[in-house]
Amino acid sequence: MPMHTLADGHSLYYELSGPADADTLVLLNGLTMNTAAWGWHTPLYAGQFQVLTLDLRGQGQSSKPEADAYPLAQQADDVASLLDALGIARAHVLGLSYGGMVAQHLARQHPAKVARLVLASTLAYSDAANAAIAASWEAAQCTGGGDQLFTDMLPWVFGSQFLASQQAMLQAMRALAAQAPWEPVRRLSNGVLAHDARPWLGQLRQPTLVVVGSEDRMTPRYQADALVAGIAGARLEVLPGVGHASHLEALPQFVALTSAFLREA
Repeated sequence: MPMHTLADGHSLYYELSGPADADTLVLLNGLTMNTAAWGWHTPLYAGQFQVLTLDLRGQGQSSKPEADAYPLAQQADDVASLLDALGIARAHVLGLSYGGMVAQHLARQHPAKVARLVLASTLAYSDAANAAIAASWEAAQCTGGGDQLFTDMLPWVFGSQFLASQQAMLQAMRALAAQAPWEPVRRLSNGVLAHDARPWLGQLRQPTLVVVGSEDRMTPRYQADALVAGIAGARLEVLPGVGHASHLEALPQFVALTSAFLREA
């Protein structure tokens, strides 16, 4: 099992696939995701890139140290440490939701390591609406456990078309979600509550693509607009009829769109 040991003794689980002589693409997970969630995407990207997936601190098979929160800046440093250990000097970075916030910090703290940047379904800053959603999820977990939490998350995470047409997939996802420990999720969420990149987005110089679904209720269009306004030259793509889980709800379009952007000279 490939693990990278960090300077503080904790470890990150990672997977590396695709041609070693190709540009590297790093895929950064959403809050409750792990590397397995990219299982449909990795083969599609691996024909063009060397693909690095990883479980961030608090996710999947990586360490879940006790803490009040996992700061996003620390997560970005962890990713940079893994890139160094793998001898990857520079990579494209695609961050989804939580991973998009980590990607923002990585691009700021380690700019030389990030070639092109994709920020998908993510926040420029945490606001009162985001804090209220986080509080409601914690209440759901405390009162009804993982099953109630999944039920409460459904309208926030998925668009109407996906909810109407993918009941079998959603039931499988419900079963998996029930197995995830809550405390690491709470620590990850607490790190998000401190996020506000607006004061320093202008420092980012990487070519950037911002992707948002037209039905995204979790990280809505005004958050995407804030990212585009703050990052010079950033491009916006809105996926019609798609909710927060843009990578899954519009999988072929998502991969084609992001791949084309990452291959640009």
